[in-house]
Amino acid sequence: MDFTYDYGYIHREDPLSGNFGDAIVAVFLTIYLLALAVVLIFALVSYIFHSIGLYTIGKRMGRQYPWLAFVPFARDYFQGELAGEIVLKNKSIRNPGIWNLILPIIGSALFSIFMVFAVVAGSIATLAGGAGSVTITLMLIIMMYILSVIILIAVSVARIALVVLINKQILERFTSENMALVHSVASVFVPLYESLCFFVMRDKEFTSGKEQADNAADTEKTE
Repeated sequence: MDFTYDYGYIHREDPLSGNFGDAIVAVFLTIYLLALAVVLIFALVSYIFHSIGLYTIGKRMGRQYPWLAFVPFARDYFQGELAGEIVLKNKSIRNPGIWNLILPIIGSALFSIFMVFAVVAGSIATLAGGAGSVTITLMLIIMMYILSVIILIAVSVARIALVVLINKQILERFTSENMALVHSVASVFVPLYESLCFFVMRDKEFTSGKEQADNAADTEKTE
């Protein structure tokens, strides 16, 4: 009687390799592309509604070049100019459109300058050698990075405050002062809120006295 045994091993496919691994990659890629498409659609819808709202409001207020509402960056300036001079307690912002345009540029420029300086300083220290100089340079780089982040945060906070003041002054033409403030604050923190708010408000009647005040201000500028 033959008692010969076959000790061959059955090969089992690794579930993390081959077709299964490709399927996982394909699923993650599909999810990423869908999420990206949703973000792009929301951004496009927000841009269109926001631009239409600003364009209509600017046209009703008799502003020159209302088509600037559709031009990137230029619409930031146009939105600030729609608000007009912003009067605070002891000071006033005479050209909010210009500040609304340049504040993000200033923040990005300062952050870039500090980061370039940190990289250059680190490269010089690496080439010079020496444990002491490298330690000092690393401390300097960390300090410059922290300082640049603080400046970027400060500029961002200033921009947010400016946008709230701009939107409040624009929306006061269509609603009460308190509701204008609520809408302006919500516009900063809620996605699509600012765009939909301007789009909805664009055809509403001006509040009492606002339309006459805008026309008087335009007349003074023309003269």
